[in-house]
Amino acid sequence: ALTRMISAVFRRGGDVSFVVEELKAVFDPRGGAWMGGRYVPSILAAIGGVVERHMIETGFIAGEGMGLKTDPQSHVVNLPTHRGPACPRCGQYEMRMVEGCMTCASCGHSKCG
Repeated sequence: ALTRMISAVFRRGGDVSFVVEELKAVFDPRGGAWMGGRYVPSILAAIGGVVERHMIETGFIAGEGMGLKTDPQSHVVNLPTHRGPACPRCGQYEMRMVEGCMTCASCGHSKCG
C-alpha cells in the first residue's frame, strides 16, 4: 500500500520532495537500526532515505534535505493577449483604426463599408 501511495503522489507531479521528508520523519517506538553508519529511526525512514538517494542520483533534487532543483510551477508561460475586438468576418484580433474606420488587417473587412 505504501509503494502505491508514493507512486501515485510522484505521478501527480509538482514538488514531491515532501514525501521523502515525511517518510524520514517517521519514528518507530520499538526503536530503529544503524544502517551505513547512520541511525535510521524506522523502516519507513529507511525507505525515505533510499528514495532521497535515488532522487539525488537522478538529479531530481539538489542534495540531501534540499527539495527540488527547480520549482515546476515557477515557469511562466506568456500567452498572446488580444488587443481590441475580433474581426466579425475572419475572427482574427487584427482590427485597427484606419482613417476613422475599424478595419481588419488580416482580411480587410471594414465597418465603414
